[in-house]
Parts: sequence; C-alpha cells; structure tokens
Amino acid sequence: MGEPAPEREHSATLPAELTSFVGRRNERAEIRRLLADARLVTLTGFGGVGKTRLALRVAQELRRAFTDGVWFVSLAGVNDPDWLPHAVSTALGLQGRSTRTAPGALVEYLRSRETLIVLDNCEHLIDTCAMLTDTLLRTCAHLRVLATSREPLRIRGETVHAVAPLTVPARGPAEATLHQYESVSLFVDRARAVQPSFTITENNRDAVAAVCRHLEGIPLALELAAVRLRAMSAAELASALADRQDLLTHGDRTAPDRQRTMAACIEWSFDLCSEAEREVWARTAVFSGGFELDAATAVCAGDRGEITLPDVLLDLVDKSVLSAETHDDRTRFRMLTPLRQRGLRELAELGLVSELRRRHRDFHVGLAEQAAAEWMSARQVEWIDRLRREQSNMQAALEFCFMEPGAAEPGLRMGASLLEYGLADGLFRVGRLWFDRLLPLAPEPTETRALALRTACWWAAMQGDLPAASRLLADGLDAASGLEPRVRTKLTQAEAFVAMFAGDLDRAIPLFTEALTGFRASGDHAQTAHTLALVQLAHTFAGDLEQALACHDECLAITEPVGECWSRAHSLWIAGLAHLAAGDLETATRLERDGLRLMSRMNERLGLGLCLEALAWIGAQRDAERAAMLLGAAQNHWEAIETSTEALPGLFVQHEHCLKMARSVLGDEPYQTAWDRGRALDAAAAIEYALTDRPPGKKDSAPPAAPGYGGPLTRREREIARLVATGLSNRDIAERLVISKRTAETHVANIMTKLGFTSRHQIIAFMAEQQNGAAPRS
Repeated sequence: MGEPAPEREHSATLPAELTSFVGRRNERAEIRRLLADARLVTLTGFGGVGKTRLALRVAQELRRAFTDGVWFVSLAGVNDPDWLPHAVSTALGLQGRSTRTAPGALVEYLRSRETLIVLDNCEHLIDTCAMLTDTLLRTCAHLRVLATSREPLRIRGETVHAVAPLTVPARGPAEATLHQYESVSLFVDRARAVQPSFTITENNRDAVAAVCRHLEGIPLALELAAVRLRAMSAAELASALADRQDLLTHGDRTAPDRQRTMAACIEWSFDLCSEAEREVWARTAVFSGGFELDAATAVCAGDRGEITLPDVLLDLVDKSVLSAETHDDRTRFRMLTPLRQRGLRELAELGLVSELRRRHRDFHVGLAEQAAAEWMSARQVEWIDRLRREQSNMQAALEFCFMEPGAAEPGLRMGASLLEYGLADGLFRVGRLWFDRLLPLAPEPTETRALALRTACWWAAMQGDLPAASRLLADGLDAASGLEPRVRTKLTQAEAFVAMFAGDLDRAIPLFTEALTGFRASGDHAQTAHTLALVQLAHTFAGDLEQALACHDECLAITEPVGECWSRAHSLWIAGLAHLAAGDLETATRLERDGLRLMSRMNERLGLGLCLEALAWIGAQRDAERAAMLLGAAQNHWEAIETSTEALPGLFVQHEHCLKMARSVLGDEPYQTAWDRGRALDAAAAIEYALTDRPPGKKDSAPPAAPGYGGPLTRREREIARLVATGLSNRDIAERLVISKRTAETHVANIMTKLGFTSRHQIIAFMAEQQNGAAPRS
C-alpha cells in the first residue's frame, strides 16, 4: 500500500462516528495486516456483532495509506441487485454523465487508482456483490475491498475474518479489573452516556459482569441494555436478563446461539418500549437511509392523537433504537439494520406495509415537487443538500412505483420534477434507468408523461447519447401536442437543448428564443433564467458576444434578487467565456471566479470543472504552469462525472488550444509535471488555488477580497461576521439579532462572497486577523 500520502478530500466520505469506539485493538491490527496481504477481506458475523463499526474504524486508520481515498458504500437500503453498481458509483461520486454501464465506469475510474472501498451489508445481495467485486479486483490492480457480510463472498482471493463478540468476564466472582474485558468497557461507556456518574463499584461489579455474560459480548445488545440504567440499577438489569433466559434461548432454532441472543435482546427492547414507541419504531422502519422530522410527521403519524411524535422519537433515541445527527441545523434520525428489520416485521404484522410505503412514496414525490417549485429561491442550495440526503429514500419510493401495479405515474412525476437537480448532481445514468422502467408502464399521452420524457431526453443529451435523446424528444413532443402551451414550451426548450448538443446552433437559437417567449409570458422565472443561460451559451458559441452578454444581464436581474445560485453560476461561467473571446481577460477572470464560488457552494462537480477549465484557458497566455495545473485539477472532476469538454461542441476547441499553448511554452516534461501537481490537489485546494494568485499551500496574512463583488462589509455584515467568529450558528445569530434564520443565512453568504471565502472557518480566521491589527482589505 506504500507510504502514507496526504489526506484527500474524498476520505471524508467515511461516515462520522456518533459514539466512541471501544476495544478490538488486536482485531483491528489483524485486519490491517490482512489488508496488506490480501486485496479482499470480508468481515463476517451475525447482525449486531459490530462488523460495520469495526470496518469503519479500520478504514479511518488506513485513510492515509490510500492515495486516492477510502470510500464507504452502504448497501443496507439497496434491495435491487441491478442497483448495486449504481450505489457504488454514487458513493464514489461518479455521477454517471456518460453512457457507459455503471460497472464499466467503475472499472475505468478505479483502474489506476490506489483505493480502499468498504462494501457494507453485502448479505442480501451476496451473488451480485461477489460478481462486481470479482470484476473490479481483476481489472483494478491497486484496489482493495473491505466487505462486511453475514456470509463470505466466496470468490478467488478472498480472506475471511470472523468478527467475534467482545470479550466477557468468566463466570464466578467478578475480578477487580473488569475493565480489561471489552464488553465491560463498552457497557460502562454507554452507561455513562445515560448516567454520567455510573462507575463500577464493589456493590455492582458482579451485576455488570453478569449483564455482559448474559448478552455474550454482543455490542448492539450491550448498547440496548445500557440505556435501561436510566430506570434500573445494574443488579435489577442483570436480574431482568436472567428472568428472561427463556427468551434468550428461543427463536430460530437453526440460528447460532449468539444470533438468537441478539434477536432476543432486540425483542426484549421492543417489549420494554411503550405502545406508542413500538408503533413509531415500526412505522419509521419504512425509511431507507434515515429521515427527518417532517418526513416522519407526514409518513408515520398514527391516528391516535395522544402520540406526540417528536417526543416519541427522542424517547427512541434515548433507548438507542434511533440515532440522531445534525445536518444544516436539521436533525436526521437513523436506525440500524437489525432494528429496522424488527420494525418492518411488526409493520407487516399490523398490516400497514402497503399503506406506509404509499405514504413514504407520496412524501418523497411531494418533496421533489416542492424542491422544483422553490428552485428559484434562496433555498436552492438547501434543497440540493436535502435531495442528496434523500437519495436512498427516493430510490425506495421509485422501487415501490415500479413494483406496485398502477403506481408508475407518481414515479414519473418525481422524475419530471428532478430535471434541474439531476443536472446539478449528475443523476443521468440512474435516472434514465428508472425512466426506462417506468415509462412503458404509463403510455397514455398525459402531462406527466410528456414532462418525464423531457427530463429523460435532457439527461440522455447530457450523456452524449443523442440518438436516445432524439427518440425521447419525439415521444415527448407527441405526448405534448394536445396539452397546455406551458408544457409544449418546455418540450421546445428540450428540442433546442438537443440541437445545441448536436452542434446545430442555427436551429438551437431560434428554438431557445421561442421557449423564452413562452416562459416570459407565463411568468415562469425559473425556466426563463435557465433558458437565458442556455441561449447565452449558444450565442457565445456562435460568436454573438453582445447578445450573449445581454442574456447574462437579464439572467442576473432575475436570479440575484432572490438568491438563486445554479443558473446564476452557469451564466457567470458563460459570461466569462464571452469576455475571454472578446480579449478582456481581467473581466473574464473575475466572472469565472464568481461562478466558481457559487459552484463550490452547491458542490456542483460539472460547474467546478467548467470554471477551472475556463480559468486555465484565460491564464494560458500569461502563466502556462498555472494553466497546466488548473487543467489537471479539472481532470479530477471530468473523471468523477465521466465526461469532458468533448461532450459539447465549442468547448473542446478551447481546451485543446490551452493545452497546446501551455505545452509549447513549458515543454512536454514540465507541462506534465505541472498537470500532475494539479491532479494531486483535492477539490478544496484546487478551488482555493483557482480563486487566488498564490501557489497551493502558501498562506497570505489575509486572503484577497473577491473581485467583482468587492466593497467593504456593511455595518450589519461586520456585526454578523463578529458573531460568526464567536462560534454562533445561523440560528443563534438570528435569535441574538431578532431576525429570521433565512436572513442570517443570506448575510453570511454575502460575507463569504464579498471576502472570497468558502467556509465559516475562513470568516473566523479573518476576524481574528482584524482584531490582531492585520491590514484591512482594499
């Protein structure tokens, strides 16, 4: 695996540990040793024994040993074997903009990379996991896989490590040094989380040892039991477990003893829950990949008015049935797979599976439609982040639409609503897969079908699959022929888009103009702004720079007042190209950097690549080494989203011109060295380098102000910057200043834009510099 390399941004894809990791020091060392010798190590064991936590901890410890990153792929929410390669691609950030199959894209991306993939929860897809892993290992010489499964993959080269329960004290009087046993350490650690003063004493030593023996050192069982110390002593807990010895030895007689113990412990936890808690446990099990309070309220609220859902959810967190984590000031709940399986079993016994899955589907269809309705707003980045968090749930909702007779229409509505989000996040391959499944199930020429065909056509064109895009477009135009003008206008826009990707600007520009007229007449500001950016690009390619910049001004007039980012960022990128074509390199640089800042706020991989490329093109005439490095940095994004500037006529010419100019100035070997240095930058370092004029890693006393927005901070912005520097969240700032949270968020975003920052940490550092007497910015 070589010498440790600097940490890369993609290593951050490992989930954060919400509780402390206890024990298994020798086992971790053994697994690291196995991975040094074998390219596939599978951790086996029953549910709840700790395979996932152990794999994550080993992966964390090995992050610096893999130059190209460590990636975590959770398969707990993947039920369709056909979806497995897409789940792996999504986890790796391969957004599928090409027409290659997902396995082919994975092979191409991983072939030369030194990477570790953690493939978690393989047992329900064991055959498919085995075949995909075998393919990847045979074709990608530097790849290693750490899998977790209840059974081995049974392919050539696999090394199996059976994960054992934690060590437990022997029977008889408890030893004075109980903490040497891992089960005791874990139990005490979790006990202190609910009862901070808990400690092992002469009085409870035997009881703690008995609890750990009863639960056979099974981590999940110990965690579930520890929360009971809130209401009972260790002795009472040990007695209760002993009294339920019948339960601990019943269940599936064919299962291993410890697996029966695990099931029994979950059953005991289920029985000890109140009726309301059991009901909410069962209902929330319908979610895949976690859920937030609004989703639980819409999907899981029962008919009994006495249930206060937020309180019950917190009770389930207290009982370790749910875990809670915070995303952008929102709480997201998750349930471990063994607990979810118990909940689904209860849901089936209650006869509520179909009803809850329909509610789940309807909520996530509505979520996609609400995101589309609020796309043209300051909430746009928030919606992008939310939809990213809900991908597993949306996948489950689409699966229900496909499997349930007569349920295709809601799935097509979801797909139609995700056009812009799909463009921002690159859902092309997986999105088209679902369209291929659902469109034949709803052949009637409805508005839903027409708009779904529009989205499918658009995504096919983005992949460069123009024959498929043309077929989908023709079907969409047919379906829209008898519908309202607003639907036909959207198909006209798609027709123009396909023409532009085919290089037919003479056809694309009039069609875009026709669509613009329709969108303006109907007051559809989101589609007006989007179309303005598109026709702006077409005019730039056609050499009509005056018209292109007029479209840019109109697009900004629509998007800036409402805080929209996506169309504005792309319009800034295109305006930079127009000024580059006009020879105004200073203005082009300013616009591209402004666009890059917005792209980084959205983590829009396509846009990041486009802006890095454009800044390379602009700088090629002045700094060939910098241009080569930016081209190398952009290549990371092109490979991740499986595309390049070749996908769109007009861009590749500029790319080739820049490459040849930089190579001719530097020479082949120095050019390659600079390009490789750019490739070695992670996304954050590449963005910082592109936004400044200093080499990577060199820090100025204060980062330069953002060109273009410029200007000093307002009095209110300075006040908010000082509050950010004290560590307050946007919510805290809003409460302190008696303003809305959204207003606080807007002020913070404006501060970062003006100062050229991409994170709150930079605001904190900047304010510290100001306090220490650093020179103010010009």
